[in-house]
Amino acid sequence: MSFNIVNGWLQNVKQVISPFYNERPQGQSIRLLVIHNISLPPNQYGGPYVEQLFTGKLDPKAHPYFASIYQLQVSSHLFIRRDGEIIQFVPFDKRAWHAGKSQFNGQENCNDFSIGIELEGCDTDAFTEQQYQQLATITVMLQQHYPINDITGHSDIAPNRKTDPGPYFNWQYYRKLISQKKQIELIANQLNQIEDEMHKIKLWQMTPPKADAFLSQEPFAIDTMEGHEWLQWIFIPRMRALIDAKADLPQGFALHPYFEEVLKEQDEVSQLLFLIKQLDDLSLPAY
Repeated sequence: MSFNIVNGWLQNVKQVISPFYNERPQGQSIRLLVIHNISLPPNQYGGPYVEQLFTGKLDPKAHPYFASIYQLQVSSHLFIRRDGEIIQFVPFDKRAWHAGKSQFNGQENCNDFSIGIELEGCDTDAFTEQQYQQLATITVMLQQHYPINDITGHSDIAPNRKTDPGPYFNWQYYRKLISQKKQIELIANQLNQIEDEMHKIKLWQMTPPKADAFLSQEPFAIDTMEGHEWLQWIFIPRMRALIDAKADLPQGFALHPYFEEVLKEQDEVSQLLFLIKQLDDLSLPAY
């Protein structure tokens, strides 16, 4: 599923408006992402109670624990369930009430300048792969839309009050996923730039090579295609198919030396070669 942000709302996810938010202080930029965990009742998953808490509709009689929290006015921007479902309660540009009394890098009231994401979980259970994948994807998107330079846990900004996201949250794996997803986005963008440049210098073809040209077993299909034909009709489509399938991309390839040789008689290819060299560099492992 693809996501985008419109007027502070994440599209293609469930949206439930919480009454527990307000405006950020004037001129305050969004520069921090805070990761939480929550489960209601504690250590139980799948019910409607987190959504009810964040909308002021929690029934104190539904569980003994709820009698002590049902009047709390709390919210987060996003809630990610164990199966990866995402619910948004507050627009990103508004101030959700997720951090409470808090401090980051010497500045108090982290709600003013942060986005809060709650993961369905607790301090004694590992989080799911679906949650990590969704969280990393959303993180990359948020960093593209807002000047978020720092990511931290609730326990780091309120160490005397909070313990979440807890010892079972795998920060190393989460950051690895972020790096991988950023690399994939950069590669996708680079492929688009290469296609645009090939159009510009009239190397992009409207008609594909003959069908048997695609049967070549040689590197770069050198026995059946010109270099630019292989780039257009084999390499770029395969890379885009892998990206769409969220499959692993080949790493550490080196296209530039080959294209520097086969295009040496062509005019106006310096920018194309530069873009291909950049693509080679992007294919290096991101971690």
